[in-house]
Amino acid sequence: MGSVAALSTGVNTAATFKIGERLVQNFKTGDKRLSNNFNTATTYRDDLSFGSRYSITDGGAGTSGVYVYGTKTTGAYELYIGPSYEENTLMQAEANIRLGNTNEGLTGIDAVRTYMGAGVPAVAGTGLTKAAALKELVMERRVALVFRGLSFYDSRRWGWTYDVDNGGGSYGNTFLTAAGAVNTHVLINYDFLDYWDVPADEADINPPEKEVCR
Repeated sequence: MGSVAALSTGVNTAATFKIGERLVQNFKTGDKRLSNNFNTATTYRDDLSFGSRYSITDGGAGTSGVYVYGTKTTGAYELYIGPSYEENTLMQAEANIRLGNTNEGLTGIDAVRTYMGAGVPAVAGTGLTKAAALKELVMERRVALVFRGLSFYDSRRWGWTYDVDNGGGSYGNTFLTAAGAVNTHVLINYDFLDYWDVPADEADINPPEKEVCR
C-alpha cells in the first residue's frame, strides 16, 4: 500500500504519520466513511498543537460498500499512482461550479460520495449558492482524495498558499492543543511557503536555470 497510508494506519500514538483534525472536520455528519475508518480510542498530543483524537482503523470497521482508507494486510490496498474516477469527477465538478453550472457540479460531488459509500444526503437540487457548492467541493476533495498527493496542489490552486494579507490562508480549522482543548476557528497562514521543499515532480518538469531551487 502507499507509504503515507501505511504509516498512518493504526493507533495514532504509535503511527509514524498522524490523522489530522483538519482532515476529519471535512466529513459531513453521518458520513459512513468516517465511522468505518476512524476511531477515537486514543489521543495523540503534540506540544505544537498538532495533536489528534483520531486513528485509522486497520482494514476498516467492516461496513459493506464503504471505502477503506488504510490496511496493513498485504495485497488488500489499492495504491493510486495516476488519475482516478474520484479525482476526474471532482475536477469536472469544480469546473462546472466555477462556470456557473452549480447543480451539475453538485451532481458530480454526489456521484463520488455514492461511489465511496458515504451514505450522506445528496446536495444537488438543494439550491446551494456557488460559495456553498465550492465548500462542498473542498470538503469532498479533502476526504475522497486523501493520501493521493493532491492536497498541496489544491491549496495552491485555490489561493490558500498566499499570505492572508493577499487573500490567502485557510479559515475555520480544528486544532487539538497539547492541553487537550479543541479549537474550531483556527486560521492557518501559509506565508512560510518559501521554506517548503519544491515537489520532486515540479523540479523535474521545470528544472532551475540560473537560480538554485530552494
